[in-house]
Amino acid sequence: MNDKKTKTVVRAFWAWNNDREERWLAGMAAKGWRLVAPRAVYYRFEQAEPAEVVYRMDWRSPKKAERAEYLGLFRDAGWEHAGECGGWHYFRTPAGDGPPPEIHTDAESRMDMFRRLLGFLSIIFIAIWVPFFTNLRNPHTSGAFWMAVRVFQGAILVLYVYALVRIGLKIRELKLKKAKKEAT
Repeated sequence: MNDKKTKTVVRAFWAWNNDREERWLAGMAAKGWRLVAPRAVYYRFEQAEPAEVVYRMDWRSPKKAERAEYLGLFRDAGWEHAGECGGWHYFRTPAGDGPPPEIHTDAESRMDMFRRLLGFLSIIFIAIWVPFFTNLRNPHTSGAFWMAVRVFQGAILVLYVYALVRIGLKIRELKLKKAKKEAT
């Protein structure tokens, strides 16, 4: 589906760097590429007029009954829902004069977003990795194939733990910024 009017860009992002991703998406809009479909490891864009656009991301997994209200709050505040992937919601609005608008207007709401994400990932971590650790000593999973599987799973585990730690550090960073701001 890559023709002159659409473009697919393979790009994964780290949750704790969502602000970098927002700037990159704004840069794509400035070059005339409008986000139409965020996916796990790629973005799909359609060609449009170059525009100054602000993108913001929020991680939330609202229940079906709450989804319309959640998206309505953003719509009422002037944000267009540009897509969703893995609990990440992408919003955009035209850039105006002055500083770009924020959806998380204070450190506490940003921390809450990262806490929700950390809680969700912690539950997934337990669900995925408890069986892995249980099977480590299973005598029916021996041999070169199972060793390769374990090495692969181990690498994924290290990456997953790294992500959990980095999100935790992002929360800590926001707490420190909040405390510093309150002290002044």
